[in-house]
Amino acid sequence: MEKPTILKYLSKVFMIYGITVVILNIFTLIFGGDAKEMSTIFSCGGDALGVKTLMQFLLASFILVSIETVFMTDTVIKKMKTSMRICLVFISVFTVVSLFVAVFNWFPTDMAVPWVMFIICFVICSAVSTFISAVSERQEDKKLEEALKRYKGEENEKKN
Repeated sequence: MEKPTILKYLSKVFMIYGITVVILNIFTLIFGGDAKEMSTIFSCGGDALGVKTLMQFLLASFILVSIETVFMTDTVIKKMKTSMRICLVFISVFTVVSLFVAVFNWFPTDMAVPWVMFIICFVICSAVSTFISAVSERQEDKKLEEALKRYKGEENEKKN
């Protein structure tokens, strides 16, 4: 597992934040007017996302990437199966976001429809982030493989 760097950490934070804000903007356009009275996320109705909401989501992005960094690198946890790490990441992320829902009144916690919408949003954001991370990792692996081939080719030329 790769050693985390501050640039990779920040890149992940802003990737997750960006994807989340795009999805929130779409939800704002579709549901914002109707959800204004129910959710602080849609406090501006269908016109915009509030600064407080955007800052809450930025904070959440930092926390979520921190969770991923703790569970998916060997920095803190030395020996744990990848499948267990992934499960713990999703459980932790869901827990943190649920706490944000309650603390920042993102939606009424006693109503089923907002929870269903939250779960749909969570799944979409998780799927998109996972897909982008996988594509990025594949591209990085391809570059490393090509560099290794070039290196081996140069080494063989030196031997001849």
